[in-house]
Amino acid sequence: MRKLCWFSFSFALAALFCIYLLPVRFTLLCGTAALGLGLILYAALPERIRRAALLTGLGLAAGFAWFFGYDAVLFSQARGLEGGERQVSAVVWDFPVETDYGSWVDVKVDAGGPFSVLTRAYFFDDPTEDLRPGDKITFSASFGRADSVEERRITSYTSKGYLLFARNAGDLQLLSSPGMTFTNFHRYLRRAIQDRIHAAYPEDTAPFMRALLTGDRTEINEDVKTASDLERAGISHIIAVSGMHVSILAGFLLTLFGKRRWAVLTTLPVLAVFMAVSGFSASVVRAVIMQTFILLAPLIYREADSLTALAFALLVLLLFNPYAAAGVSLQLSFAATLGIILLTPRLNGALGGKRKGKDLPARAVRFVAGSLSTTLGALAFTLPISAFYFGCVSLIAPLSNLLILWAVTPAFVLGALSVGTAFLWLPLGRFLAVYASWCARFILFAADRLASPFLACVTLDGAALWWFVAVYVATAAVFLLKMPARRLLYVGSLAVISLCGIFLIRNLSAAPGYTMTVLDVGQGECIVVSSGDGTAVIDCGTSGWEDAGELAERYIRALGRGHVDALILTHYHADHANGAERLLAALDVSALIVPEPRFEESGLDEAVLAAADRAGCQVLFVTEVTGLALGETQITLYPPMGMETENERGIAALVDDGEFETLVLGDMPGYIERQLAARYDLPDIECLVAAHHGSRTSTTDNLLDAVTPEVAVISVGENSYGHPTQEVLDRLTARGIEILRTDQNGNITITSR
Repeated sequence: MRKLCWFSFSFALAALFCIYLLPVRFTLLCGTAALGLGLILYAALPERIRRAALLTGLGLAAGFAWFFGYDAVLFSQARGLEGGERQVSAVVWDFPVETDYGSWVDVKVDAGGPFSVLTRAYFFDDPTEDLRPGDKITFSASFGRADSVEERRITSYTSKGYLLFARNAGDLQLLSSPGMTFTNFHRYLRRAIQDRIHAAYPEDTAPFMRALLTGDRTEINEDVKTASDLERAGISHIIAVSGMHVSILAGFLLTLFGKRRWAVLTTLPVLAVFMAVSGFSASVVRAVIMQTFILLAPLIYREADSLTALAFALLVLLLFNPYAAAGVSLQLSFAATLGIILLTPRLNGALGGKRKGKDLPARAVRFVAGSLSTTLGALAFTLPISAFYFGCVSLIAPLSNLLILWAVTPAFVLGALSVGTAFLWLPLGRFLAVYASWCARFILFAADRLASPFLACVTLDGAALWWFVAVYVATAAVFLLKMPARRLLYVGSLAVISLCGIFLIRNLSAAPGYTMTVLDVGQGECIVVSSGDGTAVIDCGTSGWEDAGELAERYIRALGRGHVDALILTHYHADHANGAERLLAALDVSALIVPEPRFEESGLDEAVLAAADRAGCQVLFVTEVTGLALGETQITLYPPMGMETENERGIAALVDDGEFETLVLGDMPGYIERQLAARYDLPDIECLVAAHHGSRTSTTDNLLDAVTPEVAVISVGENSYGHPTQEVLDRLTARGIEILRTDQNGNITITSR
């Protein structure tokens, strides 16, 4: 019996309970109850399962107790810095990251306790480009807990060890700069490797190789099209340094040196350095620990057990940080590995992977069976996690992995060799980089081609979600009930046919009129209008944690479309326009329609216009009443009627198919609404997208009397402004206008037929 598995997985379960469900004050009580229950079951159950019950109880009790202690020691220090502005001393933890709006720096803050607190500090005024890991600094900032932002529980930062955010950091002073030390050596090495990559590789492959070799996706994420292609094709895991990369590195070294004792003992330190250079990500730590188990087992005359190694790796990660259990990368990594351990051998046998022979057909069958069984085994447990966090699944992933993964090994090995030799002699590094770049270009080209079909990646929305659940349950039943393997083909065919049917029905059911969806992007606005074959997006931004451009892209692709006829931005505030850059890069957009920019304030107007230029998109400035035909629907754009603020300079849009009219006002203030109603002959409308997210200064009595809407849609999320205000809600209610809100109703779709 695998004793460590019962204990470790129970420990992780307790951590998840504490993170998502259980208040900290109840953790010790639950731990005591779990221990008591384990002891009772140990005494009451039959001998063959009593030990498993005891270990489960012990694991739960230890998990609850460890989480309580971690929170009590570290978060108690963090709480001491919350609220108000404080001057603190800190040690720079990593190199600063520059952005268009300032920079952020990871620092270890002295909170007056036994441990320093890992904090992400945001600087907007003070320069940080000269800071280096190990530098001792002082600064002032307003601190807040990393697990609670705008009253939402955010676990992505605490899972990485961050306990605090430092906002509006300033008054930066450098006290000392000791430079590279043993504890931060890997960060300097990581930066040096990244510099060598850029010196050796051409611009088109350097971002990909940087992500492949070091796990730093910063540059490749800036190339939205490439990042989207890799995600839609289901191969984004190849640039998230993980167990695959560790296996490639270990396999190359052991092939080079042979499986001798000294070779194994030499390989382990190399894997440790690689783990450090990759930033100690959960997936790499897990893989290195498991690889260590596997390599050392023969040397100490023990049998390597993958499941026990996986359990031990999980326990080590959670002992360092129990909040890591909530990390998406950890969950995906362990779920994929568990699926490969439990399911891949069975799948490989069912697909003919055990076929003997050295002839080409036999080898081809083994290769295809091995690739597909590994991919399907990994997907078995990761699909629900991906569906939950990302709202989409890649249907083409098995084919993509079959066609592409073979190129990852030479790209990684040649990439590592090219960087290593570039440190010794740059021309030789560039020579090897040529061959690694061929592999990288093939991967990027294949990802682009495979991501193109609109069913390559399916957004789980509405009916598609239920079909996904049904097909997943049916497929699971095939394994759990040990149905004949041929039924797998039936289940897979059912999945493809069902999803194709859903999207064909969606597209073929387009009748005269239009469909308008106000997407739930949090505190912001993004509206997708489709009519016939035409698609338009009105505004695309949010001030929340969501990416409005990504949400809009997924929704449009779920409609079976990859083209946008017009992206209309009412004005250049971030909550209406900061997703435009991603949308312009990710989809084929014919025209960007905007008010004339002033190139002031945030610089967002300049950034959006630059993105349109990169995408080869036509730009139209609205200076007079402008008509736009979208299928059988007409969109009328009204020019700005004020020039002082961005809100005054916004444009309004009337969407009209002759029977159903919708008016979109952006953040138009009340006195501009009155000018709009007085200057133009606005029709009686059916739907009003309330201005400024329900601000009391908009959606005025004057406008409501002029257009008499039947429905008002308010695009709003968590905010500190009090939107939507009670005054606006009362005005709408008094007129019998139905109110729909994205913060309460989610995506709101209105269809005119």
